[in-house]
Amino acid sequence: MRSCGLPLFAVESARTAPVRRAVFAHAKIVYVLEGRARVDTATGSHELVAGTVLALGAGQWCSMRPMPSVRVWTLYVDEAFLRAQMSWVLLDARRVVRGAHPDEWDGSALVLTPGIEALQCCEPLWRQISLMDQTSTPELTATRMIRLFSRMIEYTLPALLIESDGETMPAYPRGSFPIKGTLAQPPLAPQVCRSTDLLRVRMAEPWTMHRLATEVAMSRTHLTRLFSVQVGVAPMRFLTEVRLTEFTRLIEETGMSVSSAAESVGWSDSRVAAGWFRRRFGIGPSEYRRNPHPTCIGETPCDWCRGDCPEPGQKVRPMRPMTRVLRRDAQIRPNS
Repeated sequence: MRSCGLPLFAVESARTAPVRRAVFAHAKIVYVLEGRARVDTATGSHELVAGTVLALGAGQWCSMRPMPSVRVWTLYVDEAFLRAQMSWVLLDARRVVRGAHPDEWDGSALVLTPGIEALQCCEPLWRQISLMDQTSTPELTATRMIRLFSRMIEYTLPALLIESDGETMPAYPRGSFPIKGTLAQPPLAPQVCRSTDLLRVRMAEPWTMHRLATEVAMSRTHLTRLFSVQVGVAPMRFLTEVRLTEFTRLIEETGMSVSSAAESVGWSDSRVAAGWFRRRFGIGPSEYRRNPHPTCIGETPCDWCRGDCPEPGQKVRPMRPMTRVLRRDAQIRPNS
């Protein structure tokens, strides 16, 4: 019987230190929002800048070196789910960038350039996916997640399609093309843009809705409503996520104590930081540090690689359903 684990999770991360070579049991899609990084894979090295995307199939290794810093959103996706969804969207392989159609993609590194504006439109959707709880029935939660995923595909779809150069391409059957209208999303209102900047740059300050509304000269009610519509979450929840992303970076990249890291991002009580961390990743920050993700070093046999390091005839272990415990990118372990 198929597990009821959710098919994807979204995780925001900010990095300034290199990420060692790692392999995952799920397809991985990295979206670069800010900065630049070099990503090494089994098929080559790729320089990613803001507005670019890198997709890897399950079992493919990668490592990342920020240049000098990078902020990304990463989707961990059940590969069967990803291929099924994209097969419905990309009906005609002749329209699709070479190697990107599900029937052609072998899981190796695929780099696309949707552009920064498209990714900024997607960010509120990723944030909603990252905050998706499982308090509702599995069916309702999965339905909401698929809806958000479909909206995300709409924004990035042009990067998957080839330009016709004047050649008339065969039309889809009427009514079956997934885009029904404009994909453009109005830019953030100036007050919302100012609010997100303030909360990111000054996250350690003791913000309240009253103080934030005063800073941007807007009523609390109007700012909350506008911010929630355009960013995907309310301002104070956005602040929590910003703090949590930076807290995670400090736990991963520095030797700061949990309490010091928490205080540096604005949480005076380390238990609050640990609580939010556990809600996102399923384990506490101290356990996170003690349990690094298995490193792929190209040796044989390898538990995960399906690229250049398995022994001839060695099978890749089957993917496991993504669960809240496996949400953290450093906590997906081989089956025993």
